[in-house]
Amino acid sequence: MTGPDFAGRRVLVTGATSGIGLETARQLAPLGARVIVGARDSEKARAVSDGIARAGGRAETLVVDFASFESVRRAARELVDRLPRLDVLVNNAGTAVAKRETTGDGHERTWQTNYLGHYLLTRLLLPLLKVSPAPRIVNVASEGHRTGRLEWGDLELARGYGGFRAYANTKLAQVLFTRELARREPGILTVALHPGAIGTNIWNALPAHADALVRLLLPGAAHGARPVVRLASDPSLTASASGRYFKRFRESAPSAGGRNDEDAARLWRISEEATGTG
Repeated sequence: MTGPDFAGRRVLVTGATSGIGLETARQLAPLGARVIVGARDSEKARAVSDGIARAGGRAETLVVDFASFESVRRAARELVDRLPRLDVLVNNAGTAVAKRETTGDGHERTWQTNYLGHYLLTRLLLPLLKVSPAPRIVNVASEGHRTGRLEWGDLELARGYGGFRAYANTKLAQVLFTRELARREPGILTVALHPGAIGTNIWNALPAHADALVRLLLPGAAHGARPVVRLASDPSLTASASGRYFKRFRESAPSAGGRNDEDAARLWRISEEATGTG
């Protein structure tokens, strides 16, 4: 879809006020996309949108907090009311917290923000995506999914919580979600990717000195955004790629856990119940 065919495509990028999400929005706009800056902070979202406009692009904002199901539902209703279609959804927003926290909906914060909230948004936006002539969903996962282990009796780590354990589990969930969504919605090209080890706010769960060192050594967010932009816009990607996992620019086999179709279907059913989308 890069080039003339990408002009005017409506693209929602979540978590678009910092890190990879911000750079993805900035890089998509010059391709002709109409970027929707999804973020929980309206002022920051407006600043990003205004910056894209000053650079000659087109952008608008969407306030959405993935730690609140009501916020996700409200954002989805708003998009359905104001857009004729959605062409690309980039599920990028994420968090990692060192200590276990619970949201107002009663879920562990990392699990809801990184996975359940995006599951809900995606389900609610499927009608808008299906109107597009070439709909696409890009789930920003991580190689960290390889250390993830979903304990079906304790998915939200009420016991043995660790910040990066929780983060890895959400990334495994995203890979499984990608696989199951591709099976259920063959008309939508759905992929997951690891954008590379990038120095972003996701390392906040580390001790301060380690966080600072990681940010110093790793490439910046603009580097990590490039493979996201490619998967969102590359016309050479065909339906055969749906459900697949990419490591930066190349397709890669996910972990054995990420290829388990029974687990993918089971997670879908659990997610339906948790979000009330069954």
